[in-house]
Amino acid sequence: MKLPMIFSDHMVLQRGKPIAIRGEAEAGTTVSVRLSDAQGVIAAAEAHADDAGAWQATLPALEVARGLTLELSAGDERVRMDDVSVGEVWIAGGQSNMEYWLHFDAENEMALNRPENPDIRFFDYPEVSFEGELEQHDFSDFGFWRRCNSEELPWFSAVGYYFAERLQAALGVPVGIVGCNWGGTNAACWMDESDLRGSAGEVWLTEHEKRLEEMDQDDYIQWFLSEPSNIQNHPIPGDCPEVLFPGLSREEQRRLMEGPKSRYDGVIGPLHPCRPCGLYHLMLEKVAPYAARGVIWYQGESDRPHADIYDGVLENMIRAWRRLWNDELPFLMVQLAPFGEWFGESGEAYPTLRACQQRVAERVPQVWLCSSGDAGMRWDIHPKHKRPIGERLALLARGHVYGESILCDAPALKAVRREGSRAILDFEHGDGLYIRGDALNALRVNGQVCPAKVEGECLVIDLPMAEHWKIEFAWQGYYEVNLYNAAGIPALPFRILLD
Repeated sequence: MKLPMIFSDHMVLQRGKPIAIRGEAEAGTTVSVRLSDAQGVIAAAEAHADDAGAWQATLPALEVARGLTLELSAGDERVRMDDVSVGEVWIAGGQSNMEYWLHFDAENEMALNRPENPDIRFFDYPEVSFEGELEQHDFSDFGFWRRCNSEELPWFSAVGYYFAERLQAALGVPVGIVGCNWGGTNAACWMDESDLRGSAGEVWLTEHEKRLEEMDQDDYIQWFLSEPSNIQNHPIPGDCPEVLFPGLSREEQRRLMEGPKSRYDGVIGPLHPCRPCGLYHLMLEKVAPYAARGVIWYQGESDRPHADIYDGVLENMIRAWRRLWNDELPFLMVQLAPFGEWFGESGEAYPTLRACQQRVAERVPQVWLCSSGDAGMRWDIHPKHKRPIGERLALLARGHVYGESILCDAPALKAVRREGSRAILDFEHGDGLYIRGDALNALRVNGQVCPAKVEGECLVIDLPMAEHWKIEFAWQGYYEVNLYNAAGIPALPFRILLD
């Protein structure tokens, strides 16, 4: 028998939903699946391998449990997985800010010095970008369930860990995070071809097809396979993250940019992980349909070349994931953090990307947005403090997915009216609205700084003399938001015109 690697010791299964278990066996074989506790079998199912040997068995929905054993048999073959839990499972998707390991987090010592929490587990699917790569290299550092201890914690997603830690404490059940992410990837990497064709996102396909036509693909493939830095088979591949993730000054960035480059550096060819649709087939389809409660998603930086269509692409991507799981999975998205410049890459397109993210959260059912307006860095695309992000994602999950009556959303502009020389701004989720500090940051009226204060739960702005006013809040690449609600969540960006 062969099973997807996600089925292994220490795994967490989703409670309250049917659990699909799949694999391969000799064609025509009956596969028996049993999940047992100390008292005996608590769930069982059978499946029949088809002509290609594929099978899928479905266990019924289960309640919270720990210390279970999953046993499978087909003919004379037996497979056993121990220390299985039933609790809450979330998929952690996106690019490097989701992948960003706790090893590099500014507050990692606090997490690493805690005693082991047996109710938190983390699985990372190997970062493979072409068929057969798993067999060509040793990917044993991935593809198993890590436990929440000082040896394994450094290789958790920092956002995933802080999310799981808060969620587990609030719910009191096992929590499993399934990492399926890769730094530098745009949303089109995580979609099927059919989700891009005939939509705004088709531009990603047409650009890639044009590149392939213009390049010597055989030469590219030969280079790609011979370049060690292209193989991502260790938690920290080569020395790249060790250099980039702790943070570099602008001068250090310039020196590295002037260093030697390989001939295909930055070229997205036929094996590159950032090509459209590749990771959908090589990673995401290998994880789905592992039963999960929802998705935490931190991505968008790499969609800046086509920022204006990101909302349409993101909507189609969410639809694609829900179709793959056959489940209307909730999506908790992180809005892109404030950012100025990093290795020559500018945050100029970020206001557009953030606006796209807000539109998706407003239009698509069961999508909610996590504010990061106080968590960015001017000269680094990778903020070092991930705890606020993970904790705010957990708040969103508790409020919207688990039904707690708590303030969990960021203040969002609801309405604006003019009263003489003042603008009065009302907010959704603005309970306990306050400014942290002496003056409001990130606000511009007709491009100028203007006085503003909180009165009750409204923001009041003193308007300059003019016929029309363009009011912008956090509408730049980099800014520092200090307008919060009572839950300590910073307000979302907005831009409005007022007559």
